[in-house]
Amino acid sequence: MIATAHVIGMGRLGRHLADRLETIGVNTQRWSRNADERVLSINDWTVHNDADAIFLTVPDDALPAVATKVADGIPTTTMLVHHAGAVPSDVLPVSDHQRAVMWPPMTFGHDTTPDWNTLPLGVEANRPEMLEWATRLAPRAFPLTSESRRALHLCAVLSGNLTAAWIGIVEGYLEQSGLDIEILEPLIVASVTKALEGNALGTVSGPASRNDRHTLEAQMEALASGPGSTPELATLHRILTNRILQAHGHPELPPIQAAPRGH
Repeated sequence: MIATAHVIGMGRLGRHLADRLETIGVNTQRWSRNADERVLSINDWTVHNDADAIFLTVPDDALPAVATKVADGIPTTTMLVHHAGAVPSDVLPVSDHQRAVMWPPMTFGHDTTPDWNTLPLGVEANRPEMLEWATRLAPRAFPLTSESRRALHLCAVLSGNLTAAWIGIVEGYLEQSGLDIEILEPLIVASVTKALEGNALGTVSGPASRNDRHTLEAQMEALASGPGSTPELATLHRILTNRILQAHGHPELPPIQAAPRGH
């Protein structure tokens, strides 16, 4: 279906995508703001009638302008594709039949080549053959709607960015006691691996699963008023602990009581 393509944007995703397209036999031209011996300048873009697809791997806020520039005058047989998780497909100013979104819920490194055979790739398109073709790009390609892509993107942030943020909070708390996050690495890896097998809340062990109220309340107090603590951290502890308590059939922790004001 796609034998000739242009990839516009040579960031982490763009470079890896162009490499992958070439690997599966697609004649690929690369474009960017900064040209070199392999990359043409987007400032020199003109309509290309030979392209089966144009892939836009530019930052989200640049998509509307780049899509408008590129779409002007392209044949109706050329697919216009973007790769942003949270940007609607109608940012592409072509017909529904001519546009698609291919979004991998994954972070890409500069120097680490992704394993496209295991990479999940969500495909939102009105043409069923786009999903079929996408399995050549990434065998784990799967269909998405605009609604399910929005939900998946939110959950990718919750599970990726916020997990990293939570580990960062733990790292900072440990540093208050002269400890290193590496000590907990085996525990973190084992816990996440086990959780991803399914029934994540049910797999949790520890004081919440056995309803050890004394330990839980002592922890919440330490987070609320101990060294290196913040009220926000205590609140997060309570919210997440209550989810575990609920999953194991135990009553929730009571709300955190504000410390009495001095007179």
